[in-house]
Amino acid sequence: MLWTSNKNLKKDNQRLVSNMETLGADLKYIRIQNGTLAAQSGVLELRLKELQTLFPKQSKSIQDLGINPSRVQQLSTTVIESQKQIVTTLRDSVIHDTVHVRVFSYKDQWYTIKGQAIGDTQHVQIQNTDTLVQVVYKGQRVKPWLWIFSPRKLEQRVSVSNPNANIKYAQVIQIQKR
Repeated sequence: MLWTSNKNLKKDNQRLVSNMETLGADLKYIRIQNGTLAAQSGVLELRLKELQTLFPKQSKSIQDLGINPSRVQQLSTTVIESQKQIVTTLRDSVIHDTVHVRVFSYKDQWYTIKGQAIGDTQHVQIQNTDTLVQVVYKGQRVKPWLWIFSPRKLEQRVSVSNPNANIKYAQVIQIQKR
């Protein structure tokens, strides 16, 4: 009984050390096959009680979705920031036969922007479309010198299709069942 208890404590300690390293690490950017950048990070392994204590916002979002927290296997949070400077020409136009307006429009694969200047008022409509691809996989070995006897760490890779977007934050939490 002491042997199994000691084994479980060592395993739990390794998990906590790995979590601390993952929390302290920054996102790594990797150039993927199509030439764009993808972000890579480690995966946290938490128990449900640890998740509720350390990340209360994520825990609340699970409950807000109407999901029983004990059924969650994996939780992922990714924040994407898009920024693009656009230069387009204004053209004169007339609406309702008497109101003089200046309008502009811009469209590419990711952005649709339309605007009108009526007098001293600007009306702008912006639509941003982006695709997020996220993969959680078994990455490098924990102890590579042990070859096949060393387990692989879980890692995630996140990529967006918009070249103007930057991934600022990506986190995956693996929920362990006791």
